[in-house]
Amino acid sequence: MRIKKRYIVGIGITFITLAIALGILFTFYHSNPRVPNRKKSNDQGNIENHLKRVNKFLAEKDQERIRSFIERRGWEMKRTGSGLWYMVYQPGGGQTIEQGMHVKLDYEIRLLDGTLCYSSDSVGAKIFRVGEEDEPQGLHKAMTRLHVGDRARIIMPPHLAHGLIGDGERIPARAILFYDVNVLDASRRKIRR
Repeated sequence: MRIKKRYIVGIGITFITLAIALGILFTFYHSNPRVPNRKKSNDQGNIENHLKRVNKFLAEKDQERIRSFIERRGWEMKRTGSGLWYMVYQPGGGQTIEQGMHVKLDYEIRLLDGTLCYSSDSVGAKIFRVGEEDEPQGLHKAMTRLHVGDRARIIMPPHLAHGLIGDGERIPARAILFYDVNVLDASRRKIRR
């Protein structure tokens, strides 16, 4: 079995990221001036608080990168409370998409640097059930804000896309993803290719 080079690089980046996080935690733990006989639960609370601060810092940096990307293009995008950005640039006027509906999309998925990861031109239309299938959480959230026929731009921070490790193929670790979608169909019944 042959392991793809990008997958190995993605795993390497993931391990480096984890090593840095553990190094920060180790430094934090050993530089804490509290009494040496700390309770274990107190240590665990300190580590959890530190991890929360690290996650918040990374999420803020992701949002700064996304804002900069949007501003450079002069787009007017909406941001949800979860950090998802979206913009309907060509309204379709069709049926509203709801949880549990099957949808069919033409799409492109790119990194913010413009690298094409996947597209319906090469792998076919994406068909999935909103809220119930193995797609990035951000895609499910975006669908419920769209209508059949809409053409939209969607930007997902890593926690709504493929997270800390990527997809193991074309999407690297902690990638912010830019989707350009065309909603072809939506139905309560299963959609065929």
